[in-house]
Amino acid sequence: MQRPEFRELAMFAEVARQLNFTRAAAALNVSLASISQTLKGLEEKLGVRLLARTTKSVSLTEAGNQLLAELGPVFQGLETALDGLTRFRKSPGGRLRIVVSRTAATLIVGPLIGQFMATYPDIELEMLVDDLHLDLVSNRIDAGVQLGDRIEKDMITQRLVGPFGEFLFASPQYVAQRRTPQAPEDLCNHRCVRLRSSYDGTIRPWILHRQDQKAAPAIGMHFVANDLRVLATAVEHGAGIGLLPRVLVHEQVQRGTMVPILADWCSPITGIYLFYPSRRQNPAPLDAFLSFMRENKLPARWDAIERSGRDAQSPSTA
Repeated sequence: MQRPEFRELAMFAEVARQLNFTRAAAALNVSLASISQTLKGLEEKLGVRLLARTTKSVSLTEAGNQLLAELGPVFQGLETALDGLTRFRKSPGGRLRIVVSRTAATLIVGPLIGQFMATYPDIELEMLVDDLHLDLVSNRIDAGVQLGDRIEKDMITQRLVGPFGEFLFASPQYVAQRRTPQAPEDLCNHRCVRLRSSYDGTIRPWILHRQDQKAAPAIGMHFVANDLRVLATAVEHGAGIGLLPRVLVHEQVQRGTMVPILADWCSPITGIYLFYPSRRQNPAPLDAFLSFMRENKLPARWDAIERSGRDAQSPSTA
């Protein structure tokens, strides 16, 4: 049996993780033909089939599964060794992969990317915006940012934003055409703009709280989308009433293109967290990202908007 080259094993490991030749070729910055030819040559050298290919899918054979399991600690050890050298650099460098939920990407991480890249110009940052629950280790992802109620217990967490609420908003034009709701049960007579969760495919119910009161009004699904910004734009242009984070629509409220509805009722959110796996030594780009997120001022601005919204509430908007 011929000894395979390191690059062949690295290509196999990436294809095995992605189970997709096109995505693996893009991740390694090589051509699709090159990666296909390399893996065919690797299988010939080893004398075993590692991948089962069809026109529509790629899967691992038993031999491929065993090889991937053995290679995992080897590649992890190599990455740790290389990361250890970054302490000799003036500035951290290397690749950082994070997965961020849509809400967190829109409200927290997205607005900070430019500042982070300016602070750490040698870091290559890849951000996957996805509400699906991805396993960080098996997908070679360094960290994630999302709502705190879905984070695995074995993760190390860093709170970015504490508990906050989502509130009901509509456009002035929509309100002018209809009677303003005076209680949650009145929402059944209105067009409701709803969020579909990409995490589990369900349409989020509106569970509203006011101090010790709780309401779950029966509402329709007149417009549904899986992106908060799309919902906010639709609400601003008269689609109906939407349940949205106050910080997302602060500017629209300031301009007068959105108005609060039942302002003393909200749907509470536990908070938004940064999380990452426990390991002996974090990669230098991850340490830089953790430090940057601890020091940024966005949560303070978030809190200020929340306070200003509470201060602005009046009986006329309830």
